Amino acid sequence: MSKSGRQVGAEYTEALLTYLEALRQEGKGLPARSGKVSVAAVALASGVDQQSLYKNPRCRELLEQAAQELGLQAIEARATGPSTTKDDAKTQRIQVLEAQVATLKAEVEGLRRQLSRYAHIEQHMVETGRRVIT
Repeated sequence: MSKSGRQVGAEYTEALLTYLEALRQEGKGLPARSGKVSVAAVALASGVDQQSLYKNPRCRELLEQAAQELGLQAIEARATGPSTTKDDAKTQRIQVLEAQVATLKAEVEGLRRQLSRYAHIEQHMVETGRRVIT
């Protein structure tokens, strides 16, 4: 039996509360990048789905309160060396290309559906000799 959305949301809220309490006890702030809370880092550390931190009103409220109470702590940048920079550039390039592929696949699928629809309309016109009003 699967859990309802409310049950999952409650579990995520509890997990976030546990994570925030651990930060309070350690005296640390929320992970941040560019002066904003790094939602990705919070999601990874707390085990909460990243989208729930954006969409769940209770989780969003808890994050805002924690940011005010605990403050922000900049995430340490990875070691930068010649190979790391090249790897980062390659990784970014791969991500851009993957995003383009996903976009193009979605576009192709939409065009295939549209083509199928037009083929069906054309077949109807050939068989009946009538115009199809869409």
